[in-house]
Amino acid sequence: MFVLDEIQILPDDLQSLAADQQHLMTFKAMFTIKEVPDSFTGVVFRDAQGALALAHFNNPRGNRRKIITLKNKLAAGVFDDIKQLLFARAQGASVELPRSYAIVQSVRRKPGT
Repeated sequence: MFVLDEIQILPDDLQSLAADQQHLMTFKAMFTIKEVPDSFTGVVFRDAQGALALAHFNNPRGNRRKIITLKNKLAAGVFDDIKQLLFARAQGASVELPRSYAIVQSVRRKPGT
């Protein structure tokens, strides 16, 4: 089980954005996966075409790798839902948390197969 516990607003981090990107929110998303607490940080911004986008930054170290691992563990469409929650929060909407999501159950290979 994956539980998104809290979205904490952090001080603006403008260094991680390009000049044509408009900063909306710097955040820390705190979650629990298989009862182990963790978090990731990032920025919600508008790109040059005006579309909302999400960028993860490497604070703390290893954060980018954590996002890839997290996407692989979550059921299909779950990370997209989390992105939509972050976008809503960046635009001032209230978001009810915590929220629970399914994770993918991996099948372990037997040695020698």
